[in-house]
Amino acid sequence: MKKTMVVLLMSLVLGALGIAPVMAADGVNVSSVAAGATIGSVNSAAGFTSGPRSTVDGNITAVAGVTIGTEGKVNGDVTAGVGFASGAKSKIKGSVSAKAGFTSGADSTVGGNVTAGADFTSGANSTIVGDVTATGSITLGAGSKVVGSVHSGNGKIIYGRGATVGSVK
Repeated sequence: MKKTMVVLLMSLVLGALGIAPVMAADGVNVSSVAAGATIGSVNSAAGFTSGPRSTVDGNITAVAGVTIGTEGKVNGDVTAGVGFASGAKSKIKGSVSAKAGFTSGADSTVGGNVTAGADFTSGANSTIVGDVTATGSITLGAGSKVVGSVHSGNGKIIYGRGATVGSVK
C-alpha cells in the first residue's frame, strides 16, 4: 500500500510540474472536436469531424470518413476508413490516406502524400507537397499545385487554370 501511494504521489507531482503526463491524451476514441478546440491524436471507432479552426496535435485514424473544418489543422497523418474532406484553408502536416474519395477546400495544404481509393479533387490554390495516387480521376482546382507526382487509376487528370504537377505517372 505504501509503495502504491508513493508512486501515485510522484505521478501527480511530476504531472503537475509538466515533467510527465498524468493521462495519455493520444488515441482518444472521439467522433468530433468543437470549433476552435485542440485535441491530441484521435483513433475513432466511427468517423471523425473537426470544427472550424480546431487543431489535432497528432494523427487521426477513423473507421469511417474524416472531415476537417475550415482553417482546421492536423499536426500528423490522417487515415480515413471511407472518404476525406477538408474545408478551406485547412492544413495537414502529414499524409492523407482515404479508402474512398478525397476532397480539399480552397487554399488547403497537405504536407505529405495523398492516397485515395476513389476520385481526388483539390480546391483552388491548394498545395500537396508529396505524391497523389487515386484509383479514380484526379481533378486539380485552379492554381492548385502538386509538388510530387500524380497517378490516376483511370488515366483521367483534369487541370484547372494554372494548376501544376511535378510529374505524371
